[in-house]
Amino acid sequence: MTEIIKIELDEELARKFRKKAYEQFGYKKGSMKMAIESMIRDYTDEGVANWDNIRGILKGRKESSVELQHNAWSGIRDKSVR
Repeated sequence: MTEIIKIELDEELARKFRKKAYEQFGYKKGSMKMAIESMIRDYTDEGVANWDNIRGILKGRKESSVELQHNAWSGIRDKSVR
């Protein structure tokens, strides 16, 4: 069973999304549908990390993982105190 969802998007945002969708899924019929389904699936699946997006992001940092966690939690604590 399928459902139709109609939305209005900013023209520039839609153009950028369409370009990315075609680059990833190919310039063929169904590419937009596959891209949107992929985004909705990622958005609704709680607790699922896309490791490809974050792999290597900390490469070259001088802090250890423990120091990075400490700094991150300190920032969160500081914001909640305000």
